[in-house]
Amino acid sequence: MTKAKGIYFFLAVFVLAFLALFKLYSPFLMDLLIAFLLFLATQIIHQKILIKVKSDFLASSLMIISFLLVCLLPLAYIISTLAVMAKNLDLGSFHLFLEDCKNQAITFFSWLMEYLPQKITHELTLIIEDLQQIDWTKVSQRGLGIFAEAGKNGVSFMSDTFFILAFLFFFYYYSRRLGTYLLALIPIDSQQVKLLYEEVSAVISIVFYSSILSMILQGALFGILMFLYGYDNAFLLGMFYGIASLVPVVGGALVWLPIVGYEFYLGHTLNAIIIALYSIIVIATLADNGVKPFLIAFINRLLLKTSVEINEMLIFFAIIAGLMSFGFWGIVLGPAITALFLALLRIYKNLYQEQS
Repeated sequence: MTKAKGIYFFLAVFVLAFLALFKLYSPFLMDLLIAFLLFLATQIIHQKILIKVKSDFLASSLMIISFLLVCLLPLAYIISTLAVMAKNLDLGSFHLFLEDCKNQAITFFSWLMEYLPQKITHELTLIIEDLQQIDWTKVSQRGLGIFAEAGKNGVSFMSDTFFILAFLFFFYYYSRRLGTYLLALIPIDSQQVKLLYEEVSAVISIVFYSSILSMILQGALFGILMFLYGYDNAFLLGMFYGIASLVPVVGGALVWLPIVGYEFYLGHTLNAIIIALYSIIVIATLADNGVKPFLIAFINRLLLKTSVEINEMLIFFAIIAGLMSFGFWGIVLGPAITALFLALLRIYKNLYQEQS
């Protein structure tokens, strides 16, 4: 009886300590999760570097420096280019441009109403009334407010990036010791746990690398098109498109829609149609949805050389499901949850069904 009371007391204290620990580190939980997912995705590179340099500290430091270079160089280029564009922006001309766009839109909708049913013309009338009531002064103030908010978010982003990289260094540096310690705590055969871990981390790696390759491919395709149409900042637009392709649902439309609108404004109707069709059919449909399953298969079989027993189409649909359920980070969470569940089913089959 005394032993049972001791167990209950220990469980109560353990639960309270766990809740206190959760409360203590709750501001950093998302940063910890992102760092852990990045660790799982890049541990193969870390292990190869570790074999070469034979130092945990040096290998971990090289990985963090690599992340800094990959993240900061494109960010520095984007910020410097946008700063130059903002410096050369003529607000008066920009205001006239917006007013002209509004007038052209009203004229177009008014012409369109002559050929559409009454229900649609009623909706178009409401749109025209809203357009006529636009106050560009308020729009400008709202835009400045958005930039101010973006500046605040930028500070938060830099803070989160610092903690993510710090936690990532921790995972790299203590990976072997932490893995051995956790392996001793889990009441399942260590070989089965290793197989589960390897499968889940391999799936996350596949998703991580395939997303990067898909982002580069889509950005390059759009940047080439912009270069062919004579845009001076074709490289920057390609980078924006690649980054926007990771945004759930809307994706690259955040970039190509304004370009199409600008081409319509200039009277280049054919150019606008070609850019829209190219973005929808070639990039969004073929390069993203069509090529991504093949990228997943390529990375799985040739680059990672893992024994992942999950079909690449299942990983592809897991990415879509993750995006729908969790937003941006669902790109990794969806496949990770799917891989974990299937690996647990495999462990159940190996451990329990064979015993029965």
